[in-house]
Amino acid sequence: MQQTKKNQGFTLIELMVTVAIMAIIATMAAPSFGDMLTKQNLKTTTYNMRDTLKEARSRAMLNRNETIVCTSMNKSAVVVTEAGCGAVLTNYSTTMKESLKKDSVFIVNVDKKVNLKTTSDDSFVFSPRGNLDSSKEITFCSSAGSYILTVGISGTVEISQGAAC
Repeated sequence: MQQTKKNQGFTLIELMVTVAIMAIIATMAAPSFGDMLTKQNLKTTTYNMRDTLKEARSRAMLNRNETIVCTSMNKSAVVVTEAGCGAVLTNYSTTMKESLKKDSVFIVNVDKKVNLKTTSDDSFVFSPRGNLDSSKEITFCSSAGSYILTVGISGTVEISQGAAC
């Protein structure tokens, strides 16, 4: 009596076909994954700016002193330093204490793939009452779209989705 051995495992051709199908699926998913990362970086930068603006407004009222929020790169793509950002504040370089300087200057990191477009200056200065001198708008752009961040005179922050840049 002859015993038949059951075939166990996969043949080489079956494995090669499976790997080829997986490679095709991966190449189709790669571009959309890159777009997803770009969109997420844009959204993260925008929401970090919103949260920092709210924090700066609270600190201005708490310390009863002006606070300023700047982006790490201005609209001319120049790196912004803490001293350069703080120089806009009254008494920053003369009589302001070091501890108050740290509580008065906020710099928001902007991703390298995100561009700034603004109709006003690049900084937001909150008065000791938590107000701005005028409402301001800043647009964060990338290849995935844009977000418009609007700050009212009272310090309220709104985010809306913009068109392509």
